[in-house]
Amino acid sequence: MASIHREHIETRFTVLVGLIWVLLTGLTSGTASGQQTATYELTFVSEWSATTHPANFPSNAHYSGLIGTTHKAYSFWLPNALASAGIQSMAETGSKSNLNAIFNDTEAQGIADFRIDGPGLATSPASVTISFQAQSSHPFLTLVSMIAPSPDWFVGVSGLPLMAFGAWQQQIEIDLYAWDAGTDSGTSYASSNVATQPPVPISRLTGGPFLVNGTVPRMGRFILNLLSVTGTEKEILPVDGVTVDSFPNPFSDRVTLQYTLPTPGHVSVQVFNLEGSLVETLVSESKEQGTHQLDWRPGLQANGPMLLRIASGQQVVHRLLHQVR
Repeated sequence: MASIHREHIETRFTVLVGLIWVLLTGLTSGTASGQQTATYELTFVSEWSATTHPANFPSNAHYSGLIGTTHKAYSFWLPNALASAGIQSMAETGSKSNLNAIFNDTEAQGIADFRIDGPGLATSPASVTISFQAQSSHPFLTLVSMIAPSPDWFVGVSGLPLMAFGAWQQQIEIDLYAWDAGTDSGTSYASSNVATQPPVPISRLTGGPFLVNGTVPRMGRFILNLLSVTGTEKEILPVDGVTVDSFPNPFSDRVTLQYTLPTPGHVSVQVFNLEGSLVETLVSESKEQGTHQLDWRPGLQANGPMLLRIASGQQVVHRLLHQVR
């Protein structure tokens, strides 16, 4: 039954990722638009400290080296599914070798593309900046790092879309939270190795040393900035137009949306599911120039990945939201 359940989850996620790809990139089968190569700068900012996470904060807090790839619609890890051998070894020991082997195999299949093999953080809080490239044929990013010391905890993103409706996203900020790989049963940073038999699905850590005064503070952020695009015609999302931020993302019951308008005018803020159906219209009215903020608590009809659309005049910006209940 466990293998059937896992297959169902992975199949459902693959379908969702495929829908995201069609919805966000505007690609259709059989089209062959010019290939683009985008160069991004990514900064991994860790805020994890004795102040943000005071419970048993380790004296040697650090992160293993960043490891990831750009790729087509595909899942290298995902919540509620069992961890691969690559994710397990990364989360338990910081090793990159098994993940690199998986990336080698998927590169041969045309799924994975640009390999990211970056440094970690020798201490925390701290930050590190790397650059990488992505092709429009492989516009998704998966990137992970072990929380160390820990039993099998890690931070990262899975299948983060770098394009929205055929345009490279100019800037992306993702809040990072701790994930449990489900392969070690330790409950504290310094727990000895206790293999989980059988393994359990990957899940977000919301208790233990990560729960602080009833909330779960983020561990840090990935901040991506688009540096350049070579190869053709499609636009980059405008820097001087409408900008949008969302935090936390992923979120559980509430997300704060913040958007900035370069000029006054009518604004539409809407959320769609991945089938393209409207979930809710949050704003439809005239707004002044400047920054506006609102809190959204989705009803039970909303869950999982969703698409936020903010339109003002000729400017339209999209942001992928992910609710984890």
